[in-house]
Amino acid sequence: MLVYDMHSHLYEHSDREIEEILEADRSLVIVAVSDDASSLGRTWRLHEAYGDRVVPCGGYHPWNLKEGGSVGAAREAARLAERLGVTCIGEVGLDRKFLPGETWELQVEVYKLFIGLARELGAMLNIHAPGAWRDALEMAVEGGVERGMLHWYTGPQDLIGRIAEAGFYASINPAIRIQEKHRRIASVAPLEVLVFESDSPYNYRGLRLSPLMVRGSMELVASIKGVSLEAVMERAYANSRRLLGLG
Repeated sequence: MLVYDMHSHLYEHSDREIEEILEADRSLVIVAVSDDASSLGRTWRLHEAYGDRVVPCGGYHPWNLKEGGSVGAAREAARLAERLGVTCIGEVGLDRKFLPGETWELQVEVYKLFIGLARELGAMLNIHAPGAWRDALEMAVEGGVERGMLHWYTGPQDLIGRIAEAGFYASINPAIRIQEKHRRIASVAPLEVLVFESDSPYNYRGLRLSPLMVRGSMELVASIKGVSLEAVMERAYANSRRLLGLG
């Protein structure tokens, strides 16, 4: 059975490390997000090199907007994603936690650009939304996106039902090993709404995240929920395939 890492910044890994990761787990499929046009270029080349084992996503990370980013740069990334015909849009979204409030209107403008692109391409939306979970979800749904994922979900527990109702998903990150609020989400969210990710190679509190940690996250969720690892893997496989438009 294939194991899907639904959110990795694969382009940040070295060529050698990528090869080692994919060799170490031959059942692994990595959904590789991009942060701008340049990173999408490398992500696409990785897709060409590894085929279906690397699913390329095109987007513009909202954090770019605190580092001199612009709507123009976001449009450049969107044009490239459209030209390549990607089946995944991301990493895109909204952020009230790590970005200053004065960037909000610009965040919304950029996010709406990619919501429209996801709708036009029939692509999934790979969403970043710290502190803005409800805003990001509802804007995507209202914008006509049918498949989306709130990555590394640590938002309100009362939003989980709405995520499921919208046909969206919440992803579990290897940070579940040490992040208590993430463990609580894994405990209360039904398997039907969960997928798994790494957000690699991000370093979280000394834990360097890797696609090879996804299986361990599945094992931990199985333990938390008191179900078999096979049940978690089967549901994650089905959820990931549906999210990617593959089943």
